[in-house]
Amino acid sequence: MPSFRSVLLALLGAALLLASGLASAAANRATFPKDFKQMVMYGDYRRGSGGELAYALRETIDIAKAGQPLPPGTRLVLEIYDAGALTGYFVMEKGVDWGLEVEEEKRTGDWHFQQFDTNGQVNRTSIAERCEACHQGQESNDFMFTRDRMEAYLP
Repeated sequence: MPSFRSVLLALLGAALLLASGLASAAANRATFPKDFKQMVMYGDYRRGSGGELAYALRETIDIAKAGQPLPPGTRLVLEIYDAGALTGYFVMEKGVDWGLEVEEEKRTGDWHFQQFDTNGQVNRTSIAERCEACHQGQESNDFMFTRDRMEAYLP
């Protein structure tokens, strides 16, 4: 029969594992936009039978065109295509002080990134980690690769 101490240590260990898992899940706040159907496509990055299409709300594009920083609450969406078929989405969302929730060496301003399946459900793979790493090099563009496309967008 296990001792009280070993049971207590096992429960404490399980609680710590659960808490660390919840903390890492809670650290990513990017959500799939309910208003995705109102977004406009401002960038086409298709190559062969794959690639991405970039979307934002018209108001977001207007802010970028005015040379202003994108505010908290901004969401940008990439539709991901492979072999001509939509395979998922990546969402980049900005929040107030969200960068403080991310380890400094992984920080991308106040942006969080999330990967979703074609039904808008979280489907994070290792590819999402690469997005964050690449976007770190775009600090001078508010961690975005597509700001120039927003600024040049014509309806």
